[in-house]
Amino acid sequence: MSVSETITGAKSTQSTDSSIHSASEVKSFIDRESVRRQSNKVLHGHPSPMYWKQLPESVETLLEKRLDFAKHQDFGVNLYVGTPFCLKTKPARCGFCLFPSEDYRGNAGVEDYIDILQKEFDFYKPYYGNDKLSSIYFGGGTPNLYHPEHYGRLMSFVDQLYGGIPDNIEITLEGIPQLFNEEKLTAIKNAGFNRISMGVQQLNEQLVKYSGRKQNNMQVFRALEISQKLDLASSIDLIYGWPEQTMEDMLNDLKVAVEAGVHHLTHYELNVAGRSDFASRQKRALLPSIQTNIEMYHRANDYLRSQGFEQVTVYDWKKIESSTQKERLGRYDYEHNMHHFVDHDEGAVNHTQQVCGIGFAAVNFHVNGVAADDESWIYMNHTSLEKYAKKVSEGRFPVERGFKYNHRDVKLAWLFQSMQTMKINHLDYRKIFNENLLERYGAVWEELDKRNWIRLSEAHVEFVGEGQYYMPMLQALIASKRLAEIRAAKKDDLASIAVSIE
Repeated sequence: MSVSETITGAKSTQSTDSSIHSASEVKSFIDRESVRRQSNKVLHGHPSPMYWKQLPESVETLLEKRLDFAKHQDFGVNLYVGTPFCLKTKPARCGFCLFPSEDYRGNAGVEDYIDILQKEFDFYKPYYGNDKLSSIYFGGGTPNLYHPEHYGRLMSFVDQLYGGIPDNIEITLEGIPQLFNEEKLTAIKNAGFNRISMGVQQLNEQLVKYSGRKQNNMQVFRALEISQKLDLASSIDLIYGWPEQTMEDMLNDLKVAVEAGVHHLTHYELNVAGRSDFASRQKRALLPSIQTNIEMYHRANDYLRSQGFEQVTVYDWKKIESSTQKERLGRYDYEHNMHHFVDHDEGAVNHTQQVCGIGFAAVNFHVNGVAADDESWIYMNHTSLEKYAKKVSEGRFPVERGFKYNHRDVKLAWLFQSMQTMKINHLDYRKIFNENLLERYGAVWEELDKRNWIRLSEAHVEFVGEGQYYMPMLQALIASKRLAEIRAAKKDDLASIAVSIE
């Protein structure tokens, strides 16, 4: 189906609405940005934390409003529990990681953090206690830095907050290969966890040196073997576009992972952004070209399909299993539940999922309706452990900054999540937001159609070919008009502050 034949009224809409992209703007944006390194938008969705600021109301006020909304909705909650600590590496943060973290301070530092974390859990009892858990994810940082005896205590905080943990939900713990052993994995299993997510990044022991990690493949295989023995679902992360990585290196990593019996892979492009070591001019010279990365993306996809894997998101793959195996191997709910956090069923809009975050740098994402006057927000705890601990010790919610959504922001957040799955249901979008997606972004779809980056059907805009690879860029394109408004408002705020100081 031709995009130009399907989009009716788009041109007339564009001529009267300055928030709509023109054809020339779209082409110029893609021509400019497609030759730059991408910065993945999956970390926090829309908008980037660089646009967040102090919340306009107290956290208690926002939580009271959310509590009132929860009384009238049957949504699920994906609980994220943050961990601050990582093993020290040179370069810092393994050279590429943009997640906040602090250097491991030994067991005494861990014990202190767990005590503080328990206090923050207590803060949320009046607000989260009646929620229905959909999944639990312990991330970081490096959560398998905890000692075996810590995992039961950590899970007890969740149990006490929610008055019990459902038997059928997925409970995930992140970790790195060299810190898993049988004693620790047994303690993790006994505490109630049923899935391990392991950040491997490279199975080429010569290339992994760029991260400063001291890991080897035997540690990876041993962790997978023990997890299988304990009936823990497991997944691993691998990165392509790594310094000095060749096509052969990348394909060999995938082959080794598949032969090791991995059932779930997160295979994503190196995120070259911010002040990471890999983003420095020196390390950039060692990176494969953008064109090579595109070829890596396609070759990896072809290989994984040939091995019986199904692509779930731009970066996410799962082994196609028999129905009896699916439950044991895990559903990867925390990652996937939010892809459609609002849906539409039989004439009603359903708010299906929220994210509640507790701990260092944890993020809360609460969409409390899709009408123009509904209040929704996203906010983050302190990314300094010292400031996080100080606020909790003073009896205050340790929130650093956040962003209050308007109606357009909710729509963009929904689009960002849908785009991760490589297709947007434009019929659902219209029913939920009462807006024609094909018309609103008509110039975008027409340009992508010319480049053979999308396929349009009665229900979906489906991203294909390089349209999948360039997803972070396309998310930025969709949001670019709104982000320009946010930047302008931020500039006005700074100007007002300067005037008031004078």
